[in-house]
Amino acid sequence: METIDEYNRARAILLKLEPSIVVDALLKLSIESRSAHMLVTSLVSSTQENIAMFKENMHEITHQTRRNSLSGEQILDALHRSLEMLDTAQIDPKLGLNLMASFYETDSWSLESTTELDFEFSLLYDEEGFAKFADFAQRCPDSDFVVELVKRLLTDDGYGMRTKLLDEASTFLSEEALKTLHA
Repeated sequence: METIDEYNRARAILLKLEPSIVVDALLKLSIESRSAHMLVTSLVSSTQENIAMFKENMHEITHQTRRNSLSGEQILDALHRSLEMLDTAQIDPKLGLNLMASFYETDSWSLESTTELDFEFSLLYDEEGFAKFADFAQRCPDSDFVVELVKRLLTDDGYGMRTKLLDEASTFLSEEALKTLHA
């Protein structure tokens, strides 16, 4: 779909189809595409299963070998799908923040995988990743935990993908916690 009108037209038609037709098409796509497979699997999985898949995806990205390496596009897609697996309303905020830390720790692998997707990776970490991190951080009752996690992530920010966590920390930390962060 290249335009919103095309998207809306296709959506309207799909909504009128028998559910079994849409389900069969989605399952067929999941066989043909790793991305579609991750989407379908996350849709039919519990919160705990999605957390486990998220962890597996982060591990796969950060533990590549010569025989098992991912392209930049594969990493970008896996990170997008992985973020979609995390339902901030269903996951304990501290666990969610730790998961998001592992997401941010993929930044060197992502950016070293290609030079052609730097903009896309920047959007992923600065927009989607930050929004999810901020959501967990706002819900976390332990601001000291959030501050320490942000500090830890910023100590190894060689690619600048974590800077927004500091620059916009006021969206998820109180004034008092911000002073601790900047101390």
